[in-house]
Amino acid sequence: MRHRRPSAPAAASVALAAVALLAALAAACGAGPPPRPESSEAGGPGPVFRLASLDGGEIGPEDYPGKVVLLEFWATWCLPCHAQADILEPLYAEYRGRGVEFLAVGLGEDEEVVRRFVARNPFPYPVLIDPADELSYELGIAALPTLMVIDRDGRVAYFEAGVVEEDDLRRLLDDAGAKA
Repeated sequence: MRHRRPSAPAAASVALAAVALLAALAAACGAGPPPRPESSEAGGPGPVFRLASLDGGEIGPEDYPGKVVLLEFWATWCLPCHAQADILEPLYAEYRGRGVEFLAVGLGEDEEVVRRFVARNPFPYPVLIDPADELSYELGIAALPTLMVIDRDGRVAYFEAGVVEEDDLRRLLDDAGAKA
C-alpha cells in the first residue's frame, strides 16, 4: 500500500491546529516564560545574588562594585550556549584589564555535571552554579543562552536571550563603561 502525503493546505491546517492546541494547554497549565521583574529591565538595578563557584566560595555581581559585569546564563546541554562561550572567551582576555568581569552561571544542573563539562571545556572566568534553577525564575530567564550586562553604576545595561556576536558585545561593554 502506498502512503499518500496530505496536500500542503491540509498539512498547514493540521500544523496550525497542533500549535493552537499546545498553546492552549500551556496557558491552561500556567506554562510560559517566568515573569521578568522590574529589577531585570534595562536601567533597573542589577540583581543581587551569590552562588556557589566551582572554585569554592560564593560569588555574585555585587562582589565587583564599580566594574562592568557580564553574566552569561547557560547549561551544558545548550549548543547555542557553547557558541556564545566561544565568542566570550577572547573578549574576556581583551576586556579583563579594562574594569570588566565575566561570570558564567550554570542553570538547572548538578554541580558534578557542570564540573565535568568545565573540566573538558574550561572557562577563563568564574563559573557559578544554580542547580535548583531558582535564578531563572527570579530574573525571568526563559531561554538560553541569556546575557546580562551590568554597568559601572550597578544598573542593568542589557538583558536578552540569544547568542550575541562579538562586535555587538564590544559595543555593549563599552557603552556600559569599560575603560579604554
